[in-house]
Amino acid sequence: MSNQNRSLLNEARARALDILHQCITPNGFRASALTAGYPQVWARDSVLTFLGGAAANDAELMAAGRASLETMSRFQSARGLIQLNVNPDTGHVSTENAGAADGNLWYILGQFLHYQLSGDRDFLLTQWPVIDKALMWLEYQDMNECGLLEIPEAGNWMDLLAVRYNILYDNILYYAALLAHEELAKVVGTEASAYRTAVDAAGVHERINLLMWIDRCWVATHFADHLERLKTIRLEWFMLYHNMGTISSRPFYLPWVAFREYGDWCDSMGNLLAILTGVADGHRTEHILRFMRQVGMAEPYPTKAIYPPIYPGESHWREYYRSRNLNLPHHYHNGGIWPLIGGLHVATLVRHGWYGDAEAMLLSLAEANRQGVNYEWEFNEWLHGERGHPMGYAQQAWSAAMYLYADNAVHTGKLPLFDELLAAKPAQAVATENNEFFVHAGGGPV
Repeated sequence: MSNQNRSLLNEARARALDILHQCITPNGFRASALTAGYPQVWARDSVLTFLGGAAANDAELMAAGRASLETMSRFQSARGLIQLNVNPDTGHVSTENAGAADGNLWYILGQFLHYQLSGDRDFLLTQWPVIDKALMWLEYQDMNECGLLEIPEAGNWMDLLAVRYNILYDNILYYAALLAHEELAKVVGTEASAYRTAVDAAGVHERINLLMWIDRCWVATHFADHLERLKTIRLEWFMLYHNMGTISSRPFYLPWVAFREYGDWCDSMGNLLAILTGVADGHRTEHILRFMRQVGMAEPYPTKAIYPPIYPGESHWREYYRSRNLNLPHHYHNGGIWPLIGGLHVATLVRHGWYGDAEAMLLSLAEANRQGVNYEWEFNEWLHGERGHPMGYAQQAWSAAMYLYADNAVHTGKLPLFDELLAAKPAQAVATENNEFFVHAGGGPV
């Protein structure tokens, strides 16, 4: 690496750390260092920011991650909902998109991360009733008891995009959260009861791959068996059966599947998390990462939220995408560039062993974070998907945090949280991967 590139990475690391320290409050991480941005403690943002602090091995940031978890626990609803966000100055709880399921999902993963970092069993025991109730709330989002979560439209981090029902992103995190809960329950032992879902992590792993990965089937009986398995576990098999001519294969997981309809574009965060958590095997990982490279999802900077974007007049367009011009094509969740996702993209390349690509993308991610409207190094929330110009709020905590995470991944090969989840992968999930119904063009199993 040239001295110029090394200098760029060093400056990016230092500025990212500075932003995260500005986000620290006694109640945890604000989502933005700017008052005009996101001054609240957000559930999903806090845990992703905690990941950056863990990767940086910064004691103050890790303490703020713990404080964020305590704030989330303190404001949990009577039924178990982890609030979308809480204002640390006023205690005001957000009522906007208050039913977003990913707050609960990231909360459980944050508790797992904290225990992996600290080994503090006493803290875990004090938090356990909240963790357990958070999981119970999640299972009740499985309205038809198929084993996957059913999420309302725009009910997660993509809060202005029409993802719905069995959503890839949420169900990948559900698999990870179930796995994390299972591991934490072993630590808690007999000192407290542990909630048990009807379908465990291995079952969710199987269902995601059955429903949301569409691959070529060369033997008709395999296809019939696949459909029967989907029907048995009450998944939306009708969608697959009646659309097989249209979607005979895709090199990525479908973003969502609902009643006789589905999303037909690549959700980068959902697919990257599928790789990082171990839901995607080597065959699927190769297809996903190759597709993302071929269509330029990390260009001009890493990484676009979806590809291709949704245009007016298309069947999945919603008129509310015009609200504040946020979700026009190449904007926001509709194909805008998110440095947050770029950090996950770099980490995924490291996980897959594509080290040269990971290093090159880290340099591009540093350049993305250096872009600014008013000054350099804004670590903006999101950028225009074609032009790369910053369009969101500056000094975004998770943009800075996931830069640190990516930087650490490239330089050490370590992926806090995801390494531990992969190590805990259920044997049943591995067995399922080795016995898939579909046979691929290469002749071997998935």
